[in-house]
Amino acid sequence: MADEIDNSTFAPARSEVTVRKDIVDGAVILSVFDVIDAATADEVSAAVDDALAGSPQALVIDLTGVTFLASVGMTILIKAREDVGAGFAVVAEGNATRRPLMLVGLDSEMTLCRTRDEALRAVQR
Repeated sequence: MADEIDNSTFAPARSEVTVRKDIVDGAVILSVFDVIDAATADEVSAAVDDALAGSPQALVIDLTGVTFLASVGMTILIKAREDVGAGFAVVAEGNATRRPLMLVGLDSEMTLCRTRDEALRAVQR
């Protein structure tokens, strides 16, 4: 008799995201943690829209805490860059964020920084 497999142990994990908002010298910094994918895109987009509603001098999106960045996350970044203009930077380091952004050429479309301090300096020029 064959062993039965309990498929409930293989249920897909639910994507989660956390977005924290800080203001430093007039620049809004959105720090994103965990996963940016189709399941979390609305939450991340809403956080960006909320940040932009206050007409900040600059917007920095810090992806240091992101473990997975899907194409929908890149679309959110492109839209934010278009809405903000020159006062926009992204903090990305490592294979989960910086590498995919560079592979699709977004490093030539927006300011991509390795640290929050570097991003703040870039948007405050």
